Amino acid sequence: MNGRDTQIDEIGAARFLTPEVTKEALGLVKMGKIYPLGQMLEPGIPQLPHHPPFVRTPYSTPYQSQQRWRERRTKNEPGPAAERLEINTHTGTHIDGLGHWSNLNRTYGGLDARENFTEKGLAHLGLEHMPPIVTRGVLLDIARLKGVEMLAGGTAITVQDLQTFLQQNGLSLRRGDVALIRTGWSQLWAKRDPRYCSSEPGVGREASVWLADQGIVALGADTMAVDVDPPEDPAYPRIGHQILLVERGVHLIENMILEELAKNEVYEFLFILVVPKLKGGTAFPVEPVAII
Repeated sequence: MNGRDTQIDEIGAARFLTPEVTKEALGLVKMGKIYPLGQMLEPGIPQLPHHPPFVRTPYSTPYQSQQRWRERRTKNEPGPAAERLEINTHTGTHIDGLGHWSNLNRTYGGLDARENFTEKGLAHLGLEHMPPIVTRGVLLDIARLKGVEMLAGGTAITVQDLQTFLQQNGLSLRRGDVALIRTGWSQLWAKRDPRYCSSEPGVGREASVWLADQGIVALGADTMAVDVDPPEDPAYPRIGHQILLVERGVHLIENMILEELAKNEVYEFLFILVVPKLKGGTAFPVEPVAII
């Protein structure tokens, strides 16, 4: 590992999350209204075919707990309950860490993926290094721009689409922002429609590069993987993951709910997302919120 790589855990677009950026974003709150942006976690939610299903089982029931307390001769017989989860960290609404993706055995910062991926998790770029995101969020409602309830699977969102929506609504992206793209695809999630995991609209090469050039720290979408699928070029699947995660250090937030924001035409807001410090983690479910 070269000298540049020794500081890799602290690098990425998250370096744009300065106190000034956060302070300015806090000024967007006028009403105190909160919009939850995360999907419900429960058995049966959409998962990619190669991902294990989400499993929830009881760990202890109130009755079992009461029995233990009775053995201690308590009089109020408390009855706590708990559960056990079996979950792929890329389940539901989740954020991808920079170490999630590699291309040609290289992860973000030029790290050798064969050395970075270990049995104990990521040696570098794990979620424990990711700071809380408290910044300005911008919704780009591309479904609305196109005049449809939902974009078709395989629709590549272009730079012109993004620029046109921003211009029509008097907005621009700034360094430190989180950009959220609405395609309407979450309607399929709600219906458990198998199409949700078989294809999707999303960004391709040029849009990914342009978004990274704006200095965003994360890109979120109401789809399973943010990328357009099928890809624009079959030889380069998940090109958005390659450009944003591997090359530019921009986090991805997948499987979001953006319908209420879109319905109320809320396109600029305070965005908050706090990531559990899973040591060596490549991703984890989150509950991002928008506040106006």
